[in-house]
Amino acid sequence: MKRFMLVLFLLCLGVRVLAQDSQGANDSGKLLIFLEGKQVGTETFTISNDEMSESSSALTMNGQPVSFKARTGYRNLRPTRLEVEYGPGAKFQVAINGTEVKMTGAKELSAQTDPDAVMIENNIWHPYYFLLRRYDRHKGGVQPFKVLVPSIMQTLTLTLESKGPLSPLPEKSATFELYRAVLAGSVIVDIIADSNGRLIYLNEATSKSEAVREEYAAAINQLRGAVASAPKSAGIDYSAPASAPFTAEEVTVKSKDWTLAGTLLIPKQGTRPFPAVITITGSGQQTRDEPVPFPGLEKYGLMRQIAETLASRGIAVLRVDDRGVGKSTGAETLATATTSGFAEDVRAEIAFLRSRPEIDANRIALVGHSEGGIIAPMIAAEDPRLSGIVIMAGTARRGDSISMDQLRDVLERQPGMSAEEKQKRLAEHEAMLRAVVAGGDVSKYPKEVTLPWVKEFFSYDPLPTIRRVRQPILILQGALDRQVTAEQAGMLEQA
Repeated sequence: MKRFMLVLFLLCLGVRVLAQDSQGANDSGKLLIFLEGKQVGTETFTISNDEMSESSSALTMNGQPVSFKARTGYRNLRPTRLEVEYGPGAKFQVAINGTEVKMTGAKELSAQTDPDAVMIENNIWHPYYFLLRRYDRHKGGVQPFKVLVPSIMQTLTLTLESKGPLSPLPEKSATFELYRAVLAGSVIVDIIADSNGRLIYLNEATSKSEAVREEYAAAINQLRGAVASAPKSAGIDYSAPASAPFTAEEVTVKSKDWTLAGTLLIPKQGTRPFPAVITITGSGQQTRDEPVPFPGLEKYGLMRQIAETLASRGIAVLRVDDRGVGKSTGAETLATATTSGFAEDVRAEIAFLRSRPEIDANRIALVGHSEGGIIAPMIAAEDPRLSGIVIMAGTARRGDSISMDQLRDVLERQPGMSAEEKQKRLAEHEAMLRAVVAGGDVSKYPKEVTLPWVKEFFSYDPLPTIRRVRQPILILQGALDRQVTAEQAGMLEQA
């Protein structure tokens, strides 16, 4: 449920790749970490023979110092284990055996991954080295990979492309190569490496985060310029399909000090002004199509399917990139953003549609998925002009209760754990939830629990809000959903 990452380094994975030499390589050094142009910490790392790596990081996040150590193991450039220690006695371990992934320590979880996946963990930069080692430089071009992110126990999709060599920097004789990694079609990380594959500079523009090798710190502006001047990858095509019964217009919506970029579909046939729908994506910053970053679903976009289907039936649809991702601005606000704050962005979208002459200002409905299913009733309860709302997998209970159920579901599927250990884990999690909701001492818990979004989610009860909604409501829920359980649809109906 984490809304954002101050430094977004999720990526990598693999297919068959030709390493840059036949023997395992070694590297060590220090990366200086920047956020919005200001240095916020360092990462000191050592890589031994492509078989293991260690790093020690010291960062400042939300004004608080954070330090942690990481140790990884590899076999043939495929990850086998990860251990992260982020405080005295606080750590977690992840073991990978083929497609099986098991986490122990702070949490007890299991998952499936791709046997060829590379492992990248949040807030750790140096594993991009292993991504570059997996890239087939003889083949070149855009190459697909899988990336296991242990902290969220998910395997995502990524593409990596060499953008070609860069000229040597003044006073530096080494030549460099620029690579561009694209995660889930929207998150872009530019990577500059030398001819030996050593990381020199990394840039993730959306979160305004960077890492530069210490000995190249004085040349950071030149490295930034090299990235800025490189040819851009083709963006996502949001235009209307050939012969579609609707047009697709690229629009921007002003919301406070940031802008939301989106696509407005307008039917070609029918009587104007048209009824309209605004789509609201689920938790986590999503681009307008709400892509599904899981194997086999890379080309599927939930909100695009909904939008184009409705537009084909005479209903205009506006869908936008969430604040801070895709082509929308406002990434600098995500550290303090909340669900109710994101509702303000949707209100700005409603105002935008009501200003359009081809839209019927009194026939606008909201379609919200997951967190969007929380936001839609928030707005409808205060805006009687809305025609109706659709809630897809929206919650009917407080977030702390949902979080407990999600953990309970995971523990029930851990055959190797005793009943006593499961109960201990539940009690520890419940204590953390109480501390967050009540504003107690959370110093021994991960820093993410201090985010305003997390506290609001754990504390918010959707039922009093939906009781105030007077417009028609359509509630849709997946019977097999383990994140938002099916009986919550009935709870919303009753409320």
